[in-house]
Amino acid sequence: MIVIESVDHVGITVSNLERSIEFYRELFDFEIIEKFSDARQAFLRVGDIVLGLYEIEGYKNQSGTKNHISFYIDEEDFEDAIDEIKERDIPIVFGPDNLRKGKSVVFLDPDGNQIELCYPRMS
Repeated sequence: MIVIESVDHVGITVSNLERSIEFYRELFDFEIIEKFSDARQAFLRVGDIVLGLYEIEGYKNQSGTKNHISFYIDEEDFEDAIDEIKERDIPIVFGPDNLRKGKSVVFLDPDGNQIELCYPRMS
């Protein structure tokens, strides 16, 4: 058995590295911790969460997939987050709706990758 300690980072494929960096920085306040322009990849961090963005020209997430990244958000901040998503005209594909004795909303990044905001935290 392989014993894992934690998640190092989550990798996301994108079609335009700069556009995706801007999206995640503006919406979630991720900061760039490392960027490799020759390899067309960057690592972003907010709190303990690290995203790896990997640019593939022409990439678009497959419609109908259930692949997604889910961020826990405090219940008190949930409605403000929904308002911000709507103000930015970001496409919502599910919710906001009641789920697991809390709420969930799923929306799309610029490449159609699904992002979920939810509470309560899975445990």
